[in-house]
Amino acid sequence: MKEEIKGDRLLNGVSKHVTIRNLKGINILLGKNGTGKSSFLRNLYQTDYRNYYLIVPERGGSEMTYNSSYADQENNEDQKKQSRQRNFDRDYRIRVVSRASMILNRGGYLLYSGIKTSNLCFQDISNLFRIFLPEFKVEFSTEIPYNLKIYREDELGNYQDITSADQVSSGEAEAFSLATDIITQSILWEDEEKILLIDEPDTHLHIDLENRFAIFINEIRNQFNLQVIIATHSNSLVASLLNVSEDVGIICFDTKQETISTIPLSQNRIFANLLSIDLSLAVILGKKILIIEGNDDFLVWNQAIRSQNLENLALIQANGNDIYDYKKNAEKILKVVLDTPTQRGVTLLDKDNQNDPQNNPADILPYLRLQCYSLENLFFTNEVLHYIKEDLDLERELLDLQNNLSNPDEKSAISCIINDKQFTKIPKELVHKVCQKIDPYSSSRDWRIILGKVLGKSRPSGELATFLGKDLVNYIWGEETINLEEN
Repeated sequence: MKEEIKGDRLLNGVSKHVTIRNLKGINILLGKNGTGKSSFLRNLYQTDYRNYYLIVPERGGSEMTYNSSYADQENNEDQKKQSRQRNFDRDYRIRVVSRASMILNRGGYLLYSGIKTSNLCFQDISNLFRIFLPEFKVEFSTEIPYNLKIYREDELGNYQDITSADQVSSGEAEAFSLATDIITQSILWEDEEKILLIDEPDTHLHIDLENRFAIFINEIRNQFNLQVIIATHSNSLVASLLNVSEDVGIICFDTKQETISTIPLSQNRIFANLLSIDLSLAVILGKKILIIEGNDDFLVWNQAIRSQNLENLALIQANGNDIYDYKKNAEKILKVVLDTPTQRGVTLLDKDNQNDPQNNPADILPYLRLQCYSLENLFFTNEVLHYIKEDLDLERELLDLQNNLSNPDEKSAISCIINDKQFTKIPKELVHKVCQKIDPYSSSRDWRIILGKVLGKSRPSGELATFLGKDLVNYIWGEETINLEEN
């Protein structure tokens, strides 16, 4: 398996060299239009067609039957390479179906008879098609020229002979021709260590077919010992590939880097989570992105964005210290989908850690800190307390609760809250006890829901605005200018 490949890509009509390192079994090439993904894959194939095979992105044609002239072309490596010099192949479907006869020509009728000429028998091949398209049955004909026969099963269990793409949906035709191309080429390679290049396999595929394709390509990779590089714009396909295999490398293609390494495997889970949130959709809808630290923050802000006042906010929930990796990987994705990588949101940190990385002007999701110790302190602001009870006397309620507590740490924390409720570290369990003490509806609502409702009600003012911080309030509720030097 190759760990590094070198090739050229076209950027604004100029050929540029690029090196990709730390390749895995399945590799995903992400990049916005114009970053040279297609030209890179095409140049790899054109310069070394014996070790690479390219599946072009625009796959045309209506016929899905055998044609001897196309079979001859597919049997000649030079002619096959010439047909893939462009992104579009108007005869793609008839070409890949005709190639199936090469399997029998190379292995003779023995393959159909069950004697293996590669590591697969006929039934294995048919089953591979079933993974991608369970409603279809594919088999080799028993008559010369031994080409593929395609059938679709109806609701009554009857099989219809399929000879044209017009008999099926565009997604089904795309899926079938993709499967045929990949399976036949994989068999013809006969367990050689080769690299399959697939440009935009998600064209015309519904999300269900994208998920099936991910399972299918993982089976191909395992059964034929191939390496795969897939260029795609589909977040759902990337997430599916990350879910079905641990041997996946993500390559974020941009126009500036000449040497690009795959994302470390340890970051794949975070990357998959970010893709499921669909950052690109947040950008398309013009939403401001807010990365938050954990479950409590999510419950608060998720409640807040239910209000019409904050419906332009998109949340990304990280987990504790993972928030730094979430920011880094989210920015990698946004650089792929944004034409102009300017600020699109913020990464929200508590004030309890002053040793966080500093911002720089190029950050798409710069760090902002709450101007209080943590989320729990927001609950003790006058605006939240008065939402619970207008004439609430916090100090009296806290002293009354303190007299009934047995935990010395909680008693001490209450004294600290009375003296400084902005920067005191407040145990989460204590917040629950305070809420039960002061809120007559505590049995049916949580303090985090209360805080979220207040945040969603209107632009914060008073203590709540102070504890949140001026820059955060201005960004979410109004002005979008942030003084990065202060954060």
